[in-house]
Amino acid sequence: MVPRLPLNVRERQRAAASLEDYLEDRSSIVKTFALQGLTDLAKNDPDLRPSVVERLREAERSGTPAMRARSRKLLPRLERA
Repeated sequence: MVPRLPLNVRERQRAAASLEDYLEDRSSIVKTFALQGLTDLAKNDPDLRPSVVERLREAERSGTPAMRARSRKLLPRLERA
């Protein structure tokens, strides 16, 4: 829900940092949705894109099955943006 809010640069950075923290959660579902949220934020923020693309590639290589599948779907969307 947070990526859908009209955020300024500082708020977007704070939201991205919070979502990055969720990538350390034990739950695969939480991690997968954190990747989704980061991607949604990065679509509207070119400064975030490189780090989010790297996170998605990392998840695609070594994440849980859910994270790998979601990363495969999200990477093309973000690379086109």
